[in-house]
Amino acid sequence: MDYRKAGVDIATLDRIKKRISRAVKRTFTENVVTEFGHFGGGFRLKGYRKPVLVASTDSVGTKVKVARLAGRYDTVGADIVNHGINDILCTGAQPLFFLDYLAFSKLDADKVAEIVKGAAKACRKEGVALIGGETAQLPGVYKPGEYDLVGTIVGAIEEGKLIDGSSIKPGDVVIGLRSTGLHTNGYSLARKVLIEGNAPLPMDAPVPGTKKTVGQALLAVHKSYRKEVEAVKPLLNGIAHITGGGFEGNVSRLLPDNVDCVIKKKSWKPQPIFRLIQIRGQVAEDEMYHVFNMGIGMVLFVRSKDAEEVREKTRGIIIGRIEKGKGRVNLA
Repeated sequence: MDYRKAGVDIATLDRIKKRISRAVKRTFTENVVTEFGHFGGGFRLKGYRKPVLVASTDSVGTKVKVARLAGRYDTVGADIVNHGINDILCTGAQPLFFLDYLAFSKLDADKVAEIVKGAAKACRKEGVALIGGETAQLPGVYKPGEYDLVGTIVGAIEEGKLIDGSSIKPGDVVIGLRSTGLHTNGYSLARKVLIEGNAPLPMDAPVPGTKKTVGQALLAVHKSYRKEVEAVKPLLNGIAHITGGGFEGNVSRLLPDNVDCVIKKKSWKPQPIFRLIQIRGQVAEDEMYHVFNMGIGMVLFVRSKDAEEVREKTRGIIIGRIEKGKGRVNLA
């Protein structure tokens, strides 16, 4: 008996490290002070007088199952990076560096390389350094062929400039930024409705009203809103990333206790993939808005005098308003 026979192949892991090294190194900025493969990733913090570090960890959830079924793995690598970026953007922080965690029942060098290269490509695009990570072989924990993908991102903001929603007040305008689709939430329901069960749709089935297939719509990469937020950051009173829990579960996280947020659902039209899920699964409309982003991936809160400037610079949609209330989110 040896480690390989027990289910852990160190030689394959070493080969993977060599394959991904170039992609990872290309994300390094001048502030990365350690080499690829070191025990810890070092990052030099520059340009701040009193920096506050902001960190977030998340996964892409069961979207990994869709990627496996489609035989495509690079998109989920980008998903986890962009999801993390959006989360810390909600504080106004600048994303600095990222670490990934991959766990497989049995390592597949091609799949791991595709995921990491997808993450590295997203990091390069957003100016984020991929300074470390872990690739684990966990036989007995995951079923054959299954895997998990988790990411941690760290950013920084000057002390006193944190955007936390505390300045949101009645009269503020709510601006929504379009999503690319489901992003990384609601896939357990979407899978049950569309690609599992008694009458599963093939991944190459068309989505009615579009030129996309079901697979393409479900694997659409989670959009990063970094450029949009940076363009208008000084004008923002609050930022909400619409992930699991929909509008109610996420907007309520930053609302002061003395205001309500009124979202007008007719302000925009959700992408056809949401309609397909709702019809095939006979999902109630309230449940759809509780589970999915319904076409709006990020929400910005601004003073009414700044609304048109923010809307224009971000190509957003005015989807609601702030009223006196008790910290509730109302979908009208």
